[in-house]
Amino acid sequence: MAANIASSIFILSALLCVIFDPIHARSFTIDYENDCFLKDGKPFRYISAGMHYFRVPRMYWKDRLLKIKAAGLNAVQTYVAWNVHESHQGTYNFEGDADIVSYIKLVQETGLLLILRPGPYICAEWEFGGFPPWLLKNASIILRSSQDPVYISAVTSWFKVLLTKLRPYLYSNGGPIISAQVCFFCFFFHFLQFTL
Repeated sequence: MAANIASSIFILSALLCVIFDPIHARSFTIDYENDCFLKDGKPFRYISAGMHYFRVPRMYWKDRLLKIKAAGLNAVQTYVAWNVHESHQGTYNFEGDADIVSYIKLVQETGLLLILRPGPYICAEWEFGGFPPWLLKNASIILRSSQDPVYISAVTSWFKVLLTKLRPYLYSNGGPIISAQVCFFCFFFHFLQFTL
């Protein structure tokens, strides 16, 4: 009888370990009382470099990420240039130098964390601030305006595609994305509905 109870407890413990896999307990939050980030409940400071995947040929990504890691940094920041991925309305490119998912996987493989800046407007000394040129086909569009329904509709469509690809790589889902900075040049607070 005692052996059955012991084996039952062992099996229950094993099942609990599987059900509550530690990877799902990952968190990255802000401790407002102590003015610090908390990574998995512990104080954390990131030290990052900027490496925009779309500016670096894919064949150099791993080399550059390893150099960032070797320099003692623990995170990398990247913008997402909308015009790299949707140069023609409704046609998306996530291949070659635009393969952001492969870039994110390499970031994780090198042991770095990722701070994402998805825009939609990125500035970053990048052509048209990362906006795709097809936005200008509508002469009445007001770019960077949270009040223009035409612009908001285009951004909403883009974010639905992009954020669906990125969600599996959030830190809380086992990936390296610890934070995202939504368009700091605009007042886009209502886009928090797409919160990564």
